[in-house]
Amino acid sequence: METYSNLEKLSNDLKNLFQNQNENENEEESYFDFEIICEQNKTSFKTHKSILSSRSEYFKTLFKSKMKEYQENKLILKDNLQFETVIDVLKLCESMKINELLESCYKFIFKNLEKFIKTSFFLELEENHLNLILSNDNILINEFKIFQSIIKWGKHKSNINQIKENEKLEKEEKEKIQDQISNIIQKIRFIDFSKKELTDTLKQNLIPNQISQKLNNLLKLKTNKNKRNKRIN
Repeated sequence: METYSNLEKLSNDLKNLFQNQNENENEEESYFDFEIICEQNKTSFKTHKSILSSRSEYFKTLFKSKMKEYQENKLILKDNLQFETVIDVLKLCESMKINELLESCYKFIFKNLEKFIKTSFFLELEENHLNLILSNDNILINEFKIFQSIIKWGKHKSNINQIKENEKLEKEEKEKIQDQISNIIQKIRFIDFSKKELTDTLKQNLIPNQISQKLNNLLKLKTNKNKRNKRIN
């Protein structure tokens, strides 16, 4: 692996990281967060989450320059992505239009979505990312859980305290959340909600009025269906 110059520009921790990376090339792969492989000539570039999470433009530039070397070749992103790094990798690949690696990031998210939505890293996704995720018909996850995560995401993007209970939110705060999730919420399959989940959703009063009206109609249909089934039985 190459020796990096200008180490004096780096923080002590990251300086040590690069030095260790060069001195210990045979270290276990788990030391690194992910590895980019150029399949054509079997070369690879290993990197660490500290590079991606750093505010230093030096690291971003270094990472991008290495990525560009492989841009015209077939790329593989090995399955050692982690929740704390996948968003950074996704956004970098997105900005550089490296579709092969971008696809790997989404596959990782799809595969681990049920666990991922419980982490704070899920809240760092952008609206376009959520729209793409919710458009995937092959995701096997409870729809109400997805909805609850979208509400948390809306709170986060609206700078509203997650600890504050929904029923205690101010009217202005609720409107902020409604506005933030207005486009994404249309991707939720409310028809898969149970009667109780629909009732709980409406009680929160955190979804746009147009969607609320549809949910009220859906709740009535489910209620009437339950009544008919009881009569038949």
